[in-house]
Amino acid sequence: MPTAALAALTANTGNRKDTWNTPSEIVLKVVDYFGGPVELDPCSDSSDIPNVPCLRCFTEDDDGLSFQWNANSVFMNHPYSASKLWIPYARQQFDEGNVQELIMLIKLDISTKWYRSIADRPWIAINKRLRFGDSTSAAPFQSALFYLGPDPGRFFQVFGDLGTCYLSIKC
Repeated sequence: MPTAALAALTANTGNRKDTWNTPSEIVLKVVDYFGGPVELDPCSDSSDIPNVPCLRCFTEDDDGLSFQWNANSVFMNHPYSASKLWIPYARQQFDEGNVQELIMLIKLDISTKWYRSIADRPWIAINKRLRFGDSTSAAPFQSALFYLGPDPGRFFQVFGDLGTCYLSIKC
């Protein structure tokens, strides 16, 4: 885990980790979108009782970056201090055809190189600060959901009430 990135990310939280469970309101919509458990969660908190219902998962010990994902449906809430690794890798897995549909919950930061790797994809800026895991307060940053797949209309239909929907337009 990148030490400087983790320190910057957690400077105001009083906690020195960035592996947090997905908020239940997001989990419920993910299950609704996919009609049940996702096939793969590459950043799961637990293989025994995962926070996001899934058929397969990789935990921090497994290191999901070490595998081809090979799944029809994937949901990813990665360690945000390592966005520059996880987000381009997720995009690569989709572009190579290893993943058919992928929804990512990310820390919204449009000033980064990793953001540019997914900027052309449909996304939703969540209109409130999310409370992750067992945190007693909301995150100190805005979150977003990104969609890589064939049905952005359905993505916006299921998740759109969480915030503002965006589509990229070539200028």
